Amino acid sequence: MSLDILDRWYAALKAGDAQALSAVTTEDVTLRWNGPVGIVPWAGLWQGRAKVITFFKRVADHLDIVSMETVQRIETPGAVALVLDGHWRVRATGEELQVRAVNLFRFEDGRVAAYEIYPDSFAFAQALARV
Repeated sequence: MSLDILDRWYAALKAGDAQALSAVTTEDVTLRWNGPVGIVPWAGLWQGRAKVITFFKRVADHLDIVSMETVQRIETPGAVALVLDGHWRVRATGEELQVRAVNLFRFEDGRVAAYEIYPDSFAFAQALARV
């Protein structure tokens, strides 16, 4: 079940489709980007579907997803941890980043209820500082 949800989740992110993203999240979904708040413009805690969609719009204002490759997947009942190699492009400069991150998902009723990102925030902060 979680594989289908994650496929839909990442497809919605890559397409920038807020409606598709809403369809795979709970109303009270929480998202946490672990990084320096105020330096990375989307870092911090985002609570509720509308705020999570705002988070992704903020990221999309600054970055394009070039590719995302799963390096490792650990699944337990109701949760998944993914190690990802991400390839991003900074919209303002065209600079490309290749960043590894861990994404943690928790599911409720067949939807994403919590999403937490442990990225290389320093790489993102450096790239954004050059804008």
